[in-house]
Amino acid sequence: MFATSVAAQTPASPVPVPVASSAATSTEIMSPAPVQHANLPSGHTQIISLPELQSLVAPVALYPDALLAQMLMAATYPLEVASATIWLQNSSLTGSALEAALAEQRWDNSVKSLVHFPEALKLMGHQLEWTHRLGDAYLVQPIELMQAVQALRSQARQAGHLQSGPQMAVSYDPLSNIIIMPTNPEVVYVPMYNPMVVYGPWPYLGYPPYGVYSPGWGPMAFGVGIGVGVALWATPYWGYGSIRINNGYYNRFNSAYNAPGYRYPARVGASSAWAYNGAHRYNVPFRYSSAGTASVAHQQLNQNRQSAHQFVQQHGTSTQPSGRITNSTSAAGRSGRRH
Repeated sequence: MFATSVAAQTPASPVPVPVASSAATSTEIMSPAPVQHANLPSGHTQIISLPELQSLVAPVALYPDALLAQMLMAATYPLEVASATIWLQNSSLTGSALEAALAEQRWDNSVKSLVHFPEALKLMGHQLEWTHRLGDAYLVQPIELMQAVQALRSQARQAGHLQSGPQMAVSYDPLSNIIIMPTNPEVVYVPMYNPMVVYGPWPYLGYPPYGVYSPGWGPMAFGVGIGVGVALWATPYWGYGSIRINNGYYNRFNSAYNAPGYRYPARVGASSAWAYNGAHRYNVPFRYSSAGTASVAHQQLNQNRQSAHQFVQQHGTSTQPSGRITNSTSAAGRSGRRH
């Protein structure tokens, strides 16, 4: 099993490799609507069914948007997730000493950010088979995976178990996607719930929710709130299958939690698209036959979207619904405080 091979390896990761940008096509610049099944990229094949995708994302579909984005990115680097989990479990450091030690690690920034959310990291690190499948599913079918998240959020909403409260604010964006953000943007609560309860009757008997939760959990509960600081710097770009990065928070995190020789180049502008970096994958095989090819195509598509976004910023025309980046990235916290 993959979990066995990962547990036996804790490599140091290489210095991050910057990703070159590419020019966007005029079609992408002029198309503000989200990508739907009818106009998926040429050659796209639906490898993973919707029931299987919902089974994969069920344990985390109700997490705050910003934390979910970090987990999806980190899941594409399962070996580093395993290394970070073991490292954190074996560390007795706290506060600034822990932060200084973290800066000497060479994991991807998405993995490093989860060190600030031990329960989320533990969930992934202790269930590596699931983490492996989740990350590869996102690489192969990012649009459908995010649609699966939205479908489950809608079910939880209809069942009366997903609503605003002291820990989270639930709302809709202009395209009717369900957005989950912290009520206090500086504090994130990680929810605990039983997918067999919170979504109402589970519709897919052949694909039950992946067993990374406690059967004793009920519809929704929360642990202790965690100070965000700049640890969350991304959000799902619902409808497009991509993840948007708040460059301001990212650059501050990048500087604070990486020794000088390990830092990525600073990101320019208000926001940018995340792109998969195969340098952090090592020799972990892909779960799905086209995942490696899909990850390259996904990276190219993200780069094109980023170029298009920069183009329209310069020319004063928006290719996204008004307020999408501003509203969503506020879940990353408005404070520069590190917890």
